[in-house]
Amino acid sequence: MLTCFSENVGMAASVMNQVLRVRQLLWPDVRLMRCACLTNMRMASTVFALSSGQGKCGVAIVRVTGKRVGDVFTHMTHPATLPRPRLAALRHILHPSTGERLDRGLVLWFPAPHSFTGEDSCELHMHGGTAVISAVLSALGTLPGYTPAQPGDFTKRAFHHGKLDLTAVEGLGDLIHAETEAQRKQALRQMEGALGELYESWRKTILHCRASLEAYIDFSEDDNIELGVVSDVESRVQGLVEEMKRHLADGRRGERLRSGLQLAILGQPNVGKSSLLNTLIQRPAAIVSPVPGTTRDVVETVVDLGGYPVVVCDTAGLRKTNDVVEKEGVRRALAKAQQADIAVVMLEARQVLQAIKAGDFKWDIYLMKHFTQMGILSDQKTTSDSNDEMIVLEWLSSNSYVTLVNKVDLICSEEDRRLLQTALADKCSLLSIKTEEGLGRTVQQVKELCAALCDVGMAENPTLTAARHRTHITACLNSLTSILEPDNWSAVEQDSYKIKQNYKCSPQCHHLTPYNILLQPKESLTSEPMERQRSLLEQEGTILLAAHHLQRAATNLGHVTGHITSEDVLNHIFSAFCIGK
Repeated sequence: MLTCFSENVGMAASVMNQVLRVRQLLWPDVRLMRCACLTNMRMASTVFALSSGQGKCGVAIVRVTGKRVGDVFTHMTHPATLPRPRLAALRHILHPSTGERLDRGLVLWFPAPHSFTGEDSCELHMHGGTAVISAVLSALGTLPGYTPAQPGDFTKRAFHHGKLDLTAVEGLGDLIHAETEAQRKQALRQMEGALGELYESWRKTILHCRASLEAYIDFSEDDNIELGVVSDVESRVQGLVEEMKRHLADGRRGERLRSGLQLAILGQPNVGKSSLLNTLIQRPAAIVSPVPGTTRDVVETVVDLGGYPVVVCDTAGLRKTNDVVEKEGVRRALAKAQQADIAVVMLEARQVLQAIKAGDFKWDIYLMKHFTQMGILSDQKTTSDSNDEMIVLEWLSSNSYVTLVNKVDLICSEEDRRLLQTALADKCSLLSIKTEEGLGRTVQQVKELCAALCDVGMAENPTLTAARHRTHITACLNSLTSILEPDNWSAVEQDSYKIKQNYKCSPQCHHLTPYNILLQPKESLTSEPMERQRSLLEQEGTILLAAHHLQRAATNLGHVTGHITSEDVLNHIFSAFCIGK
């Protein structure tokens, strides 16, 4: 009997070991990955840097963070004691080796964990002269264990101590580099956690679903599992899928706002493109001449339009030419037209009036013919695989363009003006850049179009701001969709066989029904084809695969927030920060 009992205990232990091995394969402890990143940091040293920017100033601020911050007060200030936390104290700043007085200023003490970095930190507020700053930084460098900070060192430590997630870090960087009001608002919302909280709530829901499936797999034959566990998971996953689809269908508004809209000014030669550029940016960036074809290259400049960052591009006049240089300019202008988020198409008032007087004038047809003459559209019917035309038609069909009829000041007859206004009413803007007639209305129209493409959204519904976010959220959505709509059954079978190959099961554990899909040979996976319209949660043999996809989804969200990341990604993000932040 003892021998039989020992064999049963050994068999049970073997089965448990096999199950634990499967769980380790499917659901690795992500905390270990984060700890690995921590060990690679320069956490042992205490770092310091000037945070108030280079150059002379009234007050300069030097930040110090690390384990030995207390040495600043005991070796470099008089009196040599720690001040009260978060209260400014006026002290003499001394050289730690010679005791020479360097300056007198305010010192602040931020003990861990109540600091920006989560470590012991301090700040020295002193006079902003070049010699004073240099002397204090040199003195700090003589303290044992002190090293100058690298770009982003303070923020990186805040991230690793859990003060900021990776989306908040990116928001902080965007806030520092924000040049317009809309950029500031978006960056501030992201830094305060609008994106991070949304993604973390999704991640918690996914982890809850995974835990529910794990409990169902382990205890499905017991009475401890509530009814409807699997259906509840399916309902939650369906809700996440719909929410993520709406989140991704944002028209890249946040990304455009972060990097700046691309606005291309297009038109035939001598219609006033360069004059419009100079008017928008309020300086003579482009040469203006009555000679057609003056602009031969793309002239780019950044301007704040209604609080939105816009890269305005003046282009060469679009026409057929035999001039080699001008031909290259036309090619670049067409390439810029395809890359643009917004197009401002300019026409000459006298040419439009002539077309109206010719009779049977229809604006839409005239505009399309004009695009064809300029080379923006092909004069032949193109097939659906013509990538160039599809790109252009995208901003045309989405109405992401403004049409301007310039030089109305050259139409002297009141009758001709009324004819022009009647034919073009509510179809385009009439203006004269020379006399500024209609200019204010035109600029407002461009601002409204920028606002429509760069809406920062509400804090409750934040927008994506980086391509990195979109990549991982899309991968997460694909994993969740694979649970509900596993239309690619070959991929499911490959995942099943891959897990089986890493799971060497003994014959005694074949009674574990939820794991049977892992134990079948590859041939049995295809011998009985599965129903294509059923989700992985509706079939007993594929629930474990659903849990596997949930782990993939959680991992992709972890890459966005920084719960799971690589040092290369961190270095790329923090390298954009200045020293001292």
